[in-house]
Amino acid sequence: MSRAVFEWGTQVARSIGPIPFLQYSPRRRHVAELMLDAERWHARVHLVQGGRRLTFGDVFTAAERVAGQLAEAGLKPGDRLLLLAPNSPEWVIGFWAGVRAGAVVTLGNGWWNRGEVEHAVALLEPSVVVADEKRRELLPAMPGVIDVGEVRLWSESGSALPAPQGGADENDPAVLVFTAGTTGDPKAAVLANRSVIANLHSLLLVSGRLPQQLDASKPGAVILQSGPLFHIGGIQALMLAMLCGHTVVFLEGRFDAGQVLDVIERERVTVWGAVPTMASRVLEHPSLASRDLSAVRSISLGGAAVQPELTARLRTAFPNTKRGLSTIYGMTETGGTVASASGELMAANPRTSGRPTPVSEIRIDPSGEILVRTPGQMLGYWDQRDSGVIDAEGWVHTGDLGRIEDGLLYVTGRSKDIIIRGGENIASAHVESALLRHPAVRNVAVVARADADLGERVAAAVQLDPSASVSTEELTEFARAQLPNHEVPTDWWLLGHELPMTDAGKVDKRKLSASWPQPKT
Repeated sequence: MSRAVFEWGTQVARSIGPIPFLQYSPRRRHVAELMLDAERWHARVHLVQGGRRLTFGDVFTAAERVAGQLAEAGLKPGDRLLLLAPNSPEWVIGFWAGVRAGAVVTLGNGWWNRGEVEHAVALLEPSVVVADEKRRELLPAMPGVIDVGEVRLWSESGSALPAPQGGADENDPAVLVFTAGTTGDPKAAVLANRSVIANLHSLLLVSGRLPQQLDASKPGAVILQSGPLFHIGGIQALMLAMLCGHTVVFLEGRFDAGQVLDVIERERVTVWGAVPTMASRVLEHPSLASRDLSAVRSISLGGAAVQPELTARLRTAFPNTKRGLSTIYGMTETGGTVASASGELMAANPRTSGRPTPVSEIRIDPSGEILVRTPGQMLGYWDQRDSGVIDAEGWVHTGDLGRIEDGLLYVTGRSKDIIIRGGENIASAHVESALLRHPAVRNVAVVARADADLGERVAAAVQLDPSASVSTEELTEFARAQLPNHEVPTDWWLLGHELPMTDAGKVDKRKLSASWPQPKT
């Protein structure tokens, strides 16, 4: 006998508490409950990677078994479980196993270098780390490290952990997602059960896909997840797909435009989620014109600004997406999407980031900064709850500049010192701190330079010690030893004099960017 479908509410009311959020009623209260809403898709294919195909039943049975093994290994409710691996069925199984076991599941960035991995471990003190071979080599000596291969073995045998029976509060931490922040090492945003579920609830409501609205007799979408699951957009997309009974297809290895086109054709992909850089590279692939892309009905772009020219090219290359192109606005600190636009709204307003979701409040402060208040937002940063990002009234200070016209949000710039390269947030201060360790560097300023492919690239203006002799090649090699590859500057400006300064004694990055020397032709 099948379980009755839980009725996700459409009514919105302001909550009573320290922060007066808008909340849905009725609503799910714990992330583990989402698995109950997906039980009816038991026989459908849920995950595809290469030749592997797992049904929803396969994934949930495996998650229950792995949760049992983790509990036997000593993982307790509230402990941190760190996932440190690329997209794979085992990553997904590990995530749901951690949720089932009551752990705070932590999404480690697969592109971290050794120093950042060590920082995350020291910060979180995880009881268990699930990692692939490449990332295991970056971990310090510690107990509780499990290879993804073991997760696959555990998935095939062992006793299941019983479903959690109440006791959890919707304001308890559920998931930690790392963000670049604006200074120093990566920070872990703490998302409560409430945070995760509220964001999903909004997206399901605005798309007309609340669980009780779905027709189980109709096939689900086939979604190509080309971005990493460890970002807020990735894990959000995974959970939405699970609730809607969709198939999620992963690439094998690093992003490759040719492989994207192969997978779209072979799997008859209907929905593709990507950052603008990925979309640009696919559009530039030499075999694009010869490919059958007719199955694609929807393309969702996020992670960086979307230019109208890009959406126009996508509509031409993917003719069946003319009404299915969409863009979203949100960030890790807001728990994901807080505004979106698609179809005719996006076509008529190509530069907008969309309308706020039903429980997301957005306003512009006098300085032009975008402020957001939503039940989906983080509780704070792990071990740094008083960061100043969330003010006393509960508004998240995004660091983005914007305006609201006719109810639509437009993002016009950034007030925080962040570079967005290929959808990845890079803190300028983090790169500057690494470069200042070089003995020849007296001062440094890292800024963004426009890039047609990546959106922005990392550029470093370096004030050298007068007695030093160092080349850009040497500085690049030094940076590679200190930073992940995507944070290493590609543009250098070596100066024998001081960097331009403001009256407040800070580097004048606006003046620096405006005077950056043009490349010689």
